[in-house]
Amino acid sequence: MPALRELLDENPDLAWRLADLAKAAENVLIGELTKRGEHPITEEALRRQLAAMREEVAGEDPSPLEKLLAERVIATWMQVQVFDSLCASELGKPYTREADYHQRYLDRAHRRHLSAIKALAQIRKLGPAVQINIAEKQINTAG
Repeated sequence: MPALRELLDENPDLAWRLADLAKAAENVLIGELTKRGEHPITEEALRRQLAAMREEVAGEDPSPLEKLLAERVIATWMQVQVFDSLCASELGKPYTREADYHQRYLDRAHRRHLSAIKALAQIRKLGPAVQINIAEKQINTAG
């Protein structure tokens, strides 16, 4: 363990590559959308689309908080897509509890997606904040 800790101390992004829970969840959702490898072209296209969305949503020079919120926007977007496809598969069929279950989950996923978008927008609206201490008096300014 000491050697592993030293390696991780020397390479902080290695920990993210080895244990990226967000990426693991994303892989599960991609698997759900692409039927677990049955559609490799769709899977690759989706991964590229998500990468482009990440850049677009995060924007230029995002803060660490903006990066986290942008990731959340992407994750919730994927959840909406999964439940939307499940609801679409129930269209034209008689009402079932399963259809109702999927619709409720879609509604919840959509609310979480809008909440993530709103949080990101609020952080951006605040802009970079600067705190200055002059003669023991605190002055907060927005950039």
